[in-house]
Amino acid sequence: MANQIRYILKRIVYSLITILVLVVITFLLMQLLPGDPFTGGKALPDNVMAAMKAKYGLDKSVPEQLFQYIANILHGDFGISIPDGRAVSDVIGEAFPVSFDLGIRALIFAFIMGVLLGIVAAVKRGTVWDSLAMFLALIGVSVPSFIMGALLQYFLGLKLYQATGVQIFAIIGWADINSKLLPPFALAFGSMATVSRLMRTSMLDVLSQDYIKTAKAKGLNQRQVVWTHAVRNAIMPVVTVMGPLVAAVLTGAFVVENIFSIPGLGRYFVQSVTSLNYTMIAGTTVFYGAFLIFANLVVDIIYGLIDPRIKLTGRKE
Repeated sequence: MANQIRYILKRIVYSLITILVLVVITFLLMQLLPGDPFTGGKALPDNVMAAMKAKYGLDKSVPEQLFQYIANILHGDFGISIPDGRAVSDVIGEAFPVSFDLGIRALIFAFIMGVLLGIVAAVKRGTVWDSLAMFLALIGVSVPSFIMGALLQYFLGLKLYQATGVQIFAIIGWADINSKLLPPFALAFGSMATVSRLMRTSMLDVLSQDYIKTAKAKGLNQRQVVWTHAVRNAIMPVVTVMGPLVAAVLTGAFVVENIFSIPGLGRYFVQSVTSLNYTMIAGTTVFYGAFLIFANLVVDIIYGLIDPRIKLTGRKE
């Protein structure tokens, strides 16, 4: 128990340090952006520009701004969105649940379908099922999410509607079930391919182990061997990549949300970049970064708990 607590505390400390580094780097990069968020390409009188900078604290030195920014973040204050005057934390609170909903749907789909495809490909190695599963994985790895989204909109959203007269799949928005089918699929397809390939490789390795041969020799049928003995051990490498998959899904959501006109945080981030909205760019970057670091922390801890070969000391025994 003491080792477990020590390991968890160490991981938490490392995560907090990483978040602090992220905040500092993000803030400094904002200082290097060309232009300013006030003028929109038009010249303003010097007194007006000075007043705007004073209002948003941009008249202070860079170290003063940095320390003030860190202090504000500790209180949950990410600043004010410059073009519309809204609090960035309010925008995050309003838009992130939509992005989270989209991301969770995509992750669940990617994990379940990827694992199932990997199992089928490994168990049916060398058959048409193996070839089909790996063909889907190849498409998922090769086709970006924005291309997949556009194809789904065209064929399933537009052409299917023209052929049947029934709008089964909505091509924009995030309101009803019809609009919540295509975006998660487009977002998850690449991650599903990664999971299926990894699961297939892991399953093939596990199925060649001596204890699997022993289980077969005892008279267990294939279903028992696969689901009772093989899957539990083969799925461990998949669990380890769930943290990076969260990052892949959330960053991919930036594009998918814009393609499907979903009012999520990724859409606000893209808009803030085009309008040089410094506070929104920094706020969403820090928030997403902290969320991903937390996701990796949870995955690390869960992996140590579910794998009996690993003690929570960071070493295998």
